[in-house]
Amino acid sequence: MSIDTTPLDWDLSKVIPGQVVTPEPAADDEDDIAPGVLEVRPSYPPVLRKAGGAAMVVAAVAGKAIGITARASWTGSVWFGAGFKAGCVLGWRYVRAHDHQEVLGGMSSGADWTKVKQTRLSRWKFLGWATVVTPIVDLLGWWAITAWADIPAVYSGPILPTLEAAAAIAAVTAYGRYRLNAPAIAAGQVVADMDNPENEDPYPIAWVTSGGQAADCLARALYAEGADYRDVKTIARHPWGWEIEVILKGATPGKVQAAADQMESHMGLPDGGFMIEPDTRDKSRIVVRLVQQNPFADMPAPAAHAPRSLSVHDVIVMGRAMDGSLLELTLDGFCALIVGAMGAGKTLGALRTFNEALTACRDAVVWDLDPIKGGLSEFGQLMARVARTPEECEEALEEALSYVSARRHLMASLGMGDRWHASEKHPNLYINIDEFIQLSQRGKELAIKILRTGRQYGIYLIMAGQEATADALGDAVAMIIAYRVLMACRFEDVKIAFGPGAGAQGWRPDRMKPAVGPVANDAGQAMIMGGPFNRAIRYQFNKYSRDQIVSAAADRVAAGMPAMDTDTLLKAGAKLSQTGQRGSLTDRLAQSGHDDAALILTLLQAFDSAKRDYLPTNETILPALVAAGFGDVDATALANRLRKHAPGAKAGREDCLEGKYLRGWHRASVEQAAAGLFDPAKTRQNPGTTPA
Repeated sequence: MSIDTTPLDWDLSKVIPGQVVTPEPAADDEDDIAPGVLEVRPSYPPVLRKAGGAAMVVAAVAGKAIGITARASWTGSVWFGAGFKAGCVLGWRYVRAHDHQEVLGGMSSGADWTKVKQTRLSRWKFLGWATVVTPIVDLLGWWAITAWADIPAVYSGPILPTLEAAAAIAAVTAYGRYRLNAPAIAAGQVVADMDNPENEDPYPIAWVTSGGQAADCLARALYAEGADYRDVKTIARHPWGWEIEVILKGATPGKVQAAADQMESHMGLPDGGFMIEPDTRDKSRIVVRLVQQNPFADMPAPAAHAPRSLSVHDVIVMGRAMDGSLLELTLDGFCALIVGAMGAGKTLGALRTFNEALTACRDAVVWDLDPIKGGLSEFGQLMARVARTPEECEEALEEALSYVSARRHLMASLGMGDRWHASEKHPNLYINIDEFIQLSQRGKELAIKILRTGRQYGIYLIMAGQEATADALGDAVAMIIAYRVLMACRFEDVKIAFGPGAGAQGWRPDRMKPAVGPVANDAGQAMIMGGPFNRAIRYQFNKYSRDQIVSAAADRVAAGMPAMDTDTLLKAGAKLSQTGQRGSLTDRLAQSGHDDAALILTLLQAFDSAKRDYLPTNETILPALVAAGFGDVDATALANRLRKHAPGAKAGREDCLEGKYLRGWHRASVEQAAAGLFDPAKTRQNPGTTPA
């Protein structure tokens, strides 16, 4: 066995210096531990490196201390400045006795001036004595410290003034911090008014987090206004606020409503955010709605109805109530007065919503009357008649009134009973009158007559205006209208349209705000009275855009528009057939299987093409008959066939475009023959002169 004894090449620069330590074994230690424990010598860095690290630590600590000191000094100076400024204001109010003047309610008499003068004098005396007494107290204190504490006089002299100055600075700084943390405190107010929910004072509804707290918040506000109650409990929490039931005790709904402004102030509600709805079955029970934000902010955009998909007998959704229930209407019997200020949403909200539904009905004919503006122009050809001047409106209302007279005679023969029953063959007529106040005096008289008599015969007015003034329609007339829709308006309008005592019962649409520029406010919202509507609650009409209506109008025109029934037109008089309602008459003639129906239809089409009411026989009428295939009809045969259905019909002679004093026929005689063709009982009538 050989052992390599070649020496190793050690790198001694990498060897850790130290020495081998051989431990002394213990007497009872049986373990054989080989010597060789290495004792490491600590490494000492250079002196400059160690000194540099300490300098950086000192610099960092010193910089941080300086920064903290500077920030604290700046913050303290801001607090001191605010306190010093407030102290100056309060000092001036103190010496000038402004607080005393406010207690007196102003300086209204010489006695008030005398009282204030005495207060000022007494306060100046107090300040004067305080100025004299303070140095004396400091002098006595300096003497006591010097004599008893054995402190030299030169050192003991500044002690008390320094302590007093430090205390004053600390007090002013603390007061300044207090005022900065209470920014709502007035300049002349010493301390801020504190709202404490633990006492009996009202507090803001914004503090409320539960139904019990909401009821307590309302109960305190009611108690503060002297409205006693038996019970207050929360009904529901809505995204817009709270709905709370109140059982009154010794108070009335009117008393609560009269304090609405104060209640809003107590609870921190927005203007108009306090609403009540009395229970019609129990006058002591009211539902209070505390509205903190727009109750209709989450209302989805509506979809337009399909053409001819509705009937006036259907229940149609027109919008939503603020409690989440639907605004539903049946349009049969719907006669309405809509009142609202400019920007309230009468035209773009209420009228547009009503007419979107009406023009989708297969049993409703709609007119658009507006004496000064553009009316409902977005509906286009869906409006069977359009009037844009007071004179045109007057003519349309005269025609509508004649329909009332005609249907009065028709109802018995049609077997409708006591009230007109709308159908596709005999539709209702709805007449929109926007800005009804601008109607002529004659127009207003006609509108009132239609209001009083038209409902029974399926002819209804939907009137909109900015005011419900007595000189426009009269309060008595307003109360007979089936539905009164009030949007943002005046309180005078509430009294006329809803009745003198309605405001005290929570009907306060005058507290709503119309739109101002791009700010919508309460535009499109309304309170409705009449028919099934007996709740003092706000509704929001559907928000249809103009593009929606224009697109729907094109589809509805293509699907076919309802027209006034021939029975009403003929009974009302042939002279009324010049108003654009002729489609119903010609359609009925085209569908008739009578031998003379096609001949009479050809004659009416000739009048329509010429846009005249008198046509000469040989020059115009006979050529039109020949072109239509009636080549065997001459002047004599034509007269005989017309007189078969209208014995009183006669040809005449008039000057016309074709020549002087030419023999021909009036359209009224042809329509009289058409009436006799459909109903032989009419053959003796002359609808071309006056309404039947």
